[in-house]
Amino acid sequence: MTNLWYVEDDTFLGRLSIRHRLTPHLLELGGHIGYVVRPGARRQGHATAMLAAALLVCRQLGVDRALVTCDATNTASRKVIEANGGEFEDRRGVKLRYWIRTGN
Repeated sequence: MTNLWYVEDDTFLGRLSIRHRLTPHLLELGGHIGYVVRPGARRQGHATAMLAAALLVCRQLGVDRALVTCDATNTASRKVIEANGGEFEDRRGVKLRYWIRTGN
């Protein structure tokens, strides 16, 4: 797994977790990419930019399609995933599952 901080100047804005391979658990609920934006930096486009950057890293790792999940109640995250080309696959419990082509 690769962990990246998203910063602007010396201000921490968020964090990315990029999983190189999926375990059975990650295939069900976690996905290739996780991201979080600190509360004071939300609703400014950072999550959309962070996910786009993570997709480039996935492409470099040889991941053709990245799985990204979010809680069904997290409308903001769903919009971020869809803005990055996420194609809805299904809902498993409380999680929505999307696949995004990385360009390979």
